[in-house]
Amino acid sequence: MSRKPKLSEVSPNNPCPFLRALVAQGQLADDVESIGDITRVIVDVASAGDGKPTLPGTAIRAIALIANGLGPLRLVRNGVGGVRLNELRNGPLDKKGAGSRILDASARVDEAELARLDEFASDKIDAHGRTERGLDLPELKRMMDANFERAAGHRRKIDRSLMDGEWPILLKVMGKDGRGGRYLSLAEVRDLFVERRLPERMSKRLLDREAGVRDA
Repeated sequence: MSRKPKLSEVSPNNPCPFLRALVAQGQLADDVESIGDITRVIVDVASAGDGKPTLPGTAIRAIALIANGLGPLRLVRNGVGGVRLNELRNGPLDKKGAGSRILDASARVDEAELARLDEFASDKIDAHGRTERGLDLPELKRMMDANFERAAGHRRKIDRSLMDGEWPILLKVMGKDGRGGRYLSLAEVRDLFVERRLPERMSKRLLDREAGVRDA
């Protein structure tokens, strides 16, 4: 009987589910990583998705630069010393409850909020003819609009734009190419949040790629 590999600890002050998975899998450090290394890892992991998605390195570097704060000293510290992945909470990219609310302030999973995703999902048929619940782009947009609306009174105008840099990007990276178009599997979204794991098909491609480099 095979066992799942032990995951690395992830700081509760890292609120990004995708980055939390990369830290848990040992792809990134839990504390400080250079902007160059963060960009390289994210681009590399993204390319293991279905269809080999490409993410713009320039945009990733710009986001990493401001991730810990917008003050000049913070920008210099991030640019020279690296990004503190364990200090992302309460930074300029933290929506503070204006998003999905699946992870609370202590990075605990709120099961009710995770289950709420199904309200916006529909049955999808994957490339092998199997049916599962999933979210396509229009459904993700409907969910993000609803999240923004319910946060009235304690949201920033920028929060809705920040959402466009999260769920649609997850769709691009982790999405499956089903018979009706690309969608996010709710089962894989659960694994990302709860287990801090990427889809198995992506992990396998990354391992195969690594083995190919070693054998070369």
